[in-house]
Amino acid sequence: MPFILIGLIFFALGILGMITWWWFLAEIIKGLITLSLVFFGLLFVVVGSRKLLRGSKASDEEGEG
Repeated sequence: MPFILIGLIFFALGILGMITWWWFLAEIIKGLITLSLVFFGLLFVVVGSRKLLRGSKASDEEGEG
């Protein structure tokens, strides 16, 4: 029972904070979206270049054998 009460208090405080500081929360979300786009962009470039390198190594090995 105390966990439910504490959880409801935290939930209410969180909602109150989101209402009070909505502009700050929106800026944080915008920044996180931007950072995630940069991170995932670099991740996809690395994964794609590795696949290209593995593909070229496989075709080189087939030509030698």
